[in-house]
Amino acid sequence: MEEHTGDLSMVAKRYKEQVEALENQLAEAKRRLAVVTEAIELLMKEGIFEQEGLFSISSPISSKYRDLSMPEAIEAVLESTPLRKAPARTILVELQKNGFKSASKNLKRDVYTRLFRLEHKGKLISKKERGIKVYLLPPKEVNSLEEKPL
Repeated sequence: MEEHTGDLSMVAKRYKEQVEALENQLAEAKRRLAVVTEAIELLMKEGIFEQEGLFSISSPISSKYRDLSMPEAIEAVLESTPLRKAPARTILVELQKNGFKSASKNLKRDVYTRLFRLEHKGKLISKKERGIKVYLLPPKEVNSLEEKPL
């Protein structure tokens, strides 16, 4: 019986070592991802991707926003992001990737203008994060009638 316990201890020790090695690899991968993400944000802030045409979308990958108005599509984009916030460039790319239709010759200008107007109407909030302006939806107001039990 003790022989089997020793074998199991060795197996458990090996698995523990493997788990630790994998956790170290994961931590390193997360660190590298953070560095790349920060570099991309800085390049986007400087407009490098735009100059090089690196973010041009040739054809949409879905038709998710095809039948929505621009304010509805912007709201849908923000609701689909993990923290319900995104910079203007991300909103534009998401609209393009997901089939937003516009007769405009300059969708980028229209999206930026609409974000500006929605912010001034109080429909969106903006704030700077690491030097990049991000847009988010304001907190939803709770109807006072819904708060009170009948």
